[in-house]
Amino acid sequence: MIMRHALQCFSKNSYHTTSMDEIGTAAGVTKPVIYRHFPSKRQLYSDLITEVGDELCSRIRNATETAQSPHQRVELGFEAYFRFACESRAGYELLFGSGPRRDPEFRQAIVEIENEIADLVTSKIEADLDETQRRFVALGVISLAEGTVRRWLGTLDPSIHPPFEPISYEDTDAGLWAARMTDLAWAGLRGVRQK
Repeated sequence: MIMRHALQCFSKNSYHTTSMDEIGTAAGVTKPVIYRHFPSKRQLYSDLITEVGDELCSRIRNATETAQSPHQRVELGFEAYFRFACESRAGYELLFGSGPRRDPEFRQAIVEIENEIADLVTSKIEADLDETQRRFVALGVISLAEGTVRRWLGTLDPSIHPPFEPISYEDTDAGLWAARMTDLAWAGLRGVRQK
């Protein structure tokens, strides 16, 4: 419960402007209760980055493991990524917003999560490429997903979809964009050859 409310507070107000009192008020607990679970605001934020990153990686991994074909693996991977951005908008902002990247410790935690996603995507690419080349292709696919999601989130009407609030994947055109990115990535992946 504390983590869920902390995520909302940090996403809306940033790490530096969010106080433990604010998180306690949102969670309906006192500041000493929070400190029983987390020795500092820094530790709470760091644990939150790890938890949210693990959730995203788990969603992508679980989705792609059910695929019946390489194309479906790409499709399910993009869908999982877009769905996470919809259902955990605060979490997406925590991981991919600029806030955590300004602090060296938090930036390193984000890099580790990005590396985990890159490892996962690299392991799923079936192409006649060596490991280094597959890794670069994976990074391109990830950049395609992140750039498209960030741009798409920016097009949402805030009066209908308030920032950082979860939205239903099915109630938006996220599925359409996930499908388009699947087609684009799939066409590119099929054309990749070792040079």
